[in-house]
Amino acid sequence: MLNIFRRHRADCAKAGTRSPDCPSKPKCAIHFEGIDGAGVRRKRQALIDPASGSGVREWNRAVEILRELELPTPIEPTLRPQIGIEAAIASFIAFKARRSPDVQRKARLVLGRLKTFLERRKKLSVAEVTFSDLVDFRAGWREALTTQRRNQEAMKGFFRFCVRSDFIVKSPAADLDAIPEGRPKTEPFTREEMDRIFSAVSALPDEYGRRGQPIADQTRAFVLTMRYTGMSIGDTSKLEKAAVDGSRIRTYRKKTGEDVFAKVPPFVIDALNTAPHDSEQYFFWTGTGKLHTRTSKWGSRLQRLFVAADVRTVDSEKRRRSGGKLKDEAEAVKVSKATPHMFRHTLVRDLLERGTPMEEIAELLGNSMKVIEKYYSKWDTRRQARLEKRLEDFWKNDPLTKSLSSRRRAPQPVQTPHS
Repeated sequence: MLNIFRRHRADCAKAGTRSPDCPSKPKCAIHFEGIDGAGVRRKRQALIDPASGSGVREWNRAVEILRELELPTPIEPTLRPQIGIEAAIASFIAFKARRSPDVQRKARLVLGRLKTFLERRKKLSVAEVTFSDLVDFRAGWREALTTQRRNQEAMKGFFRFCVRSDFIVKSPAADLDAIPEGRPKTEPFTREEMDRIFSAVSALPDEYGRRGQPIADQTRAFVLTMRYTGMSIGDTSKLEKAAVDGSRIRTYRKKTGEDVFAKVPPFVIDALNTAPHDSEQYFFWTGTGKLHTRTSKWGSRLQRLFVAADVRTVDSEKRRRSGGKLKDEAEAVKVSKATPHMFRHTLVRDLLERGTPMEEIAELLGNSMKVIEKYYSKWDTRRQARLEKRLEDFWKNDPLTKSLSSRRRAPQPVQTPHS
């Protein structure tokens, strides 16, 4: 707000006051002070008429000029620098440097595909990306729904990062609808399937079809570890020898730094110690190269084991390759729908059916209770028993149930015709 006043000369009758009236001729000059419309504090100064460039002496004209000075001054929008897609992706990956290499690899894959897609549309900066661009990009995905959900989360995370980094004002991915879970929940192995798996592992062939090789002993140790610890295939692949303490195997480390161990039967430890080791530090990995690559190889090896054990196998066809070219003929092969993660489900089912609390299952696996309840509730015998007990208590104290029970007729014997 601005204030105007006259600054009377010493020879003026109003000298020493700020009265708007002035008997002098010419009238004394008008001054102002305060905060203008742009938020700038103005020190006491003479009011200048912008039209004539001279000091203002008429009070009405001074009021008009003051109103203009008090009007809010629109702030000119700051032009944001156009950040290129490639530079933004590099900055995002650097931001994810503390995450696991697998998380970084998956982010690079989906964002690399996005960069290629946008370049074909001649869009090189993040600010040029629109919601419809991302909808069209997502429409071309052909992976499993689980993979699509993961890719979309990585893409949304990238654009949230761009907003926080002031590369863009609003995320174009914010309104993308969720991708549904289309994959049925994985069922655990049956007892018969587990028997067939361990019967087939001793004769497991290597990549060249040779049987009786050390690879069979190593695979048996690998499968036993997964079966009795519930670890994922990735965590088992990088299992360190230092993680084995007597008959216990360290499965993971909490955020508080506390280690969680799974106690296993002695023959699991014997299998680990007698099987071939890939390095001095790890049981199943050399420690060089990418862990993802080693995990993929173990996945292929276990797939061969499931096929050899005839566990959930189906016929599949693939094109034959000859001389670098694809032939028209198709080759029928056996593949298994079983996955290594089913060992984890099998352990949880067996523990729950024996009355193990779900809280302890969550502690063992390193999952939240929400995840455990989502995937494993149907095997929790303790929960079912509690539910049945509550229903029985309800019947005993419900007046209607008592009334209906007292009216219940005894079953009549079946009348048979006399011969």
